Amino acid sequence: MTTLGYGLAIHPQEEPMRRPTLAALAAAFLLTAAVPAPAQAAEGTFFYTRADTGRETFLGSTPNGVCLSVPGGARTALNDTDTDATMYTNSSCTAFGGFVGSRQSAEFSAPFPTFVRFG
Repeated sequence: MTTLGYGLAIHPQEEPMRRPTLAALAAAFLLTAAVPAPAQAAEGTFFYTRADTGRETFLGSTPNGVCLSVPGGARTALNDTDTDATMYTNSSCTAFGGFVGSRQSAEFSAPFPTFVRFG
């Protein structure tokens, strides 16, 4: 039995707990810093009237910064989310098709926007 001071003793088969080294701490920090944060989603619902059928529908998931498909194209849109929405007429979200501010509505004409990006 070994005495460590302050009346503490350890059994010979037990090793005292070792402190993590600076290198281990740095590696742990780099691993957690490298994991990307999940995309924030616009809170609320994005409603639109399909240009192809005239039926009203909505987008169920609206993550920010992602180019999302608007099936059927949008003749009108009601952005009942807390984030502005930019409409596009192509899948790479580079051909501007309109803008729908947060809690605003808009009407579109041909070519109808078929993609949207929030944020």
